[in-house]
Amino acid sequence: MDRTQASGQARERAKVILLTLTRDVSVREGCERLGLSRTRFQDLRTRLLQGAVLALEGSPIGRPRKARGGDPELEALRRRIVSLERSLVHERVRVELAEAGLTPVLLRRLAARGGGR
Repeated sequence: MDRTQASGQARERAKVILLTLTRDVSVREGCERLGLSRTRFQDLRTRLLQGAVLALEGSPIGRPRKARGGDPELEALRRRIVSLERSLVHERVRVELAEAGLTPVLLRRLAARGGGR
């Protein structure tokens, strides 16, 4: 965590949030350590997990194909589809986290979807 390119405050928040996920620190204690309300703490925890899951999304291997003078409108539509698919994944994660809470069971499911195990 100390090697990440982020402010000290962001690193400290991430450390405390991760400690609450492993249940080494209670959410109440985490809120106290960071001086945050429970609602703000939950918002930050959700953002951290969403960012982590999205960072693990797969990407195509190798270089992208070079365009062979294709239809610019068709290429724009393809780019739009990719963008919408990414947004859909993001929203699905957000809804799952909101509906199921941030339980260890949910976190294991998310890790399994990312190919972690």
